[in-house]
Amino acid sequence: MQQLFLRGLIITLVLNLLVKPATIFGVDVVMQNELGTETYGIFQTVLNFTFLFSMIMDMGITNFMTRLIAQHPHLIRHYSNQLFTLRIVLAVVYIVWTTLLFLLFDMGWSYWWVLALLLLHQVNINTVNYVRAYTGGLMRFGMDAVLSVMERSVYLVLGLLILYTTLVHHLSLKLFVGIFVGASTSSLVFALLVYFSIVGLPKWKWNTVFFKAIFKKSLPFALLVILMMLYTRLDAVLLARLHHDGRTQVGYYIQGFRLLDACWMFGILFGSLLLPVFSRLLKEKSSVSGIMTNAFNILVGGGILMVALTFGMVQPLFDAIYKDAVEVSYQSWIFLALSFIPMCFTIVFGTLLTANGSMKQLNIISFSGLVIAIGLNCMLAPFYGALGTAISTFCTQLVVGVLQWFVVRYKMQERLEPRAWIKMGTLGVIMALLLAAKLWFNFSIVIWVPLVLAAWTALIFGLKIIEIKVLLRLISRNKTAIEHPDDMILPE
Repeated sequence: MQQLFLRGLIITLVLNLLVKPATIFGVDVVMQNELGTETYGIFQTVLNFTFLFSMIMDMGITNFMTRLIAQHPHLIRHYSNQLFTLRIVLAVVYIVWTTLLFLLFDMGWSYWWVLALLLLHQVNINTVNYVRAYTGGLMRFGMDAVLSVMERSVYLVLGLLILYTTLVHHLSLKLFVGIFVGASTSSLVFALLVYFSIVGLPKWKWNTVFFKAIFKKSLPFALLVILMMLYTRLDAVLLARLHHDGRTQVGYYIQGFRLLDACWMFGILFGSLLLPVFSRLLKEKSSVSGIMTNAFNILVGGGILMVALTFGMVQPLFDAIYKDAVEVSYQSWIFLALSFIPMCFTIVFGTLLTANGSMKQLNIISFSGLVIAIGLNCMLAPFYGALGTAISTFCTQLVVGVLQWFVVRYKMQERLEPRAWIKMGTLGVIMALLLAAKLWFNFSIVIWVPLVLAAWTALIFGLKIIEIKVLLRLISRNKTAIEHPDDMILPE
């Protein structure tokens, strides 16, 4: 199972490393610079608003189905028509609910067309993620990796054509939103073709008994994702409403949040692979310690590298990327970068708890995160703007990540392999000492980047945080067989 996970991880990382960094730095950043901080702030505020209740379209069905298919793959076509019908209804409910909230909170009706297009974008992305429940649950990690980069690939191509050719002489908000939504629509078309090849053409099938059963089983998953979406995406919306120059502050905050979100997207790739693997291992009552430790080492080790590297060059990095980066941009990034470490805890331990069905504990933790996020934003955002919201993000993610580890360790009784914490602590301390030396001796970037990369590489393999021999042995083995266990209990 570790071999299957690592192979899928390598395929996914290669594709995403080819596409997503190029999209962020070659298109996203240039788009924001062309549009300006305030105009881009409008787009980002509306986008985050459409994120808040997007899980209404899913109600936890995607995570539930990933876990179900991983444990009972023979049931893949059993509920497809009922779920197709249910998701159409839920999409309509989501669109109506979000539009009413947009009007109620007076988010700016002059930009109703931005709302309409971004609602379509959320429907597209949510549907693609639902199809990935099938590819992920069946352990078809190659196809899952392609689906994960399809939207960004189309967006990259369209963005390059608009920005670096003479097709368009002026980038407007309408054109930018059109490209953004057009890319997700293209990925939806591809995802539907994949879905048809796996399941077949869907049919409208209303089944009240089934809907009640699926809601009963998936509601805890839905509540979890809604709470997570709220405490991670509410920040920009609150900042826009609470600060006297909210739109501009959102623009500064997004300068750093975009980089954090890029790191988070890579982390989510681990989660999408870990969920079916954890689910299968728990079903077979096998140990999860090995895969949990490998994922923890790769994610947190990479997070420590990112923090150390960017802390030592935050100002020149932001000045090189953005036209209008200011002091608050640099300060915000310090806390946003640190947020990624506890977010890695969530990816590993939160995914394990999800696979275990520990939804009550996860929802209590996520609700606590939401309360902390709202409270800290209300206290800090009006006075400190983007910096205050960044501090709120760090504190929220830290509390959530530590609590999830606590439940895994003391409720599930699952532990990382021996000395994992000591190794990671040693890596963190040495990277911190290097950063202190950078601040003291004021190394240039030309010296700093190779120094950090060389030190990190030596430590990551020297401390055996990642063992090359183990990785090569797992990757080179023949693919393990996947069994098909017993029946499921939902009504047809």
